[in-house]
Amino acid sequence: MMSYKYRTVRVRGTEMVGTIARKHGGAAEIYETSKDLSTSVVPVFFEATGEIRFFDRSVLEDVVAPST
Repeated sequence: MMSYKYRTVRVRGTEMVGTIARKHGGAAEIYETSKDLSTSVVPVFFEATGEIRFFDRSVLEDVVAPST
């Protein structure tokens, strides 16, 4: 069973790659934005800078790790 806890994603159209930030053992935290309640944003953690930034799901794409 594949764990999505540390799912690696790229911000579409950029070279920014991070991991979806989740609480241990929990589902991804969904944050509603006040301007549009149908929009959900997810926190993405960038290890290089140590920062968490929020992105709409629609701009995130999975990064397929090369199989070793």
